[in-house]
Amino acid sequence: MPAQISVITGDLVNSRQLDTTHYITELHALLTQLQQAKLIQTFEVFRGDAFQAVAEPQSGLLLAVYIRIALKAMDTRHWDARIAVGLGAGEAKNAGYGSAFVNSGQALDSLTKNCRLALKNDNDQTNAIVSDLLPMLDHVVSRLSQTEARIVRARILATTNQEVAEKLQKAASTVSATLKRAAYEEIMRFIHAINRIT
Repeated sequence: MPAQISVITGDLVNSRQLDTTHYITELHALLTQLQQAKLIQTFEVFRGDAFQAVAEPQSGLLLAVYIRIALKAMDTRHWDARIAVGLGAGEAKNAGYGSAFVNSGQALDSLTKNCRLALKNDNDQTNAIVSDLLPMLDHVVSRLSQTEARIVRARILATTNQEVAEKLQKAASTVSATLKRAAYEEIMRFIHAINRIT
């Protein structure tokens, strides 16, 4: 039986109006960082503004949200991505095949202008529930300021708020207040809740 994986597929929003060379450099660095931290297994950047990464099934949605937040932290006025997570089987002998890849591609193709985040697995009933829930998570992520995105990005990969404060050289009270304003706890609870039903 093929291993279960998550496939994260995305592309830059409004890429024709942006400096895609700078974006690709930063995106590649971001995905390399995630791979070095062993959070993603493999990744590819293609077609100038698109990317795909493979991760553990329980990490896909968190990493999709993390990538969007990281892009906003770099340039909140311009950078954002449409990202879809496909959950399912991955064929070890034939990279790029399996239901996780198909689900990710179909989910990306089905995204509307009102939502830049999707998740699809092999269960139609679960997909219907998740598609009703994800616009709220998308809304919270979309409204983050660059400062909020920087702090939330750091907190997602940190153990404590104090660690974030030290890394970003900010007061612990500033980090806590920003995370509260950014709805960090709610973002994480939402991701965990969706993971439980998928």
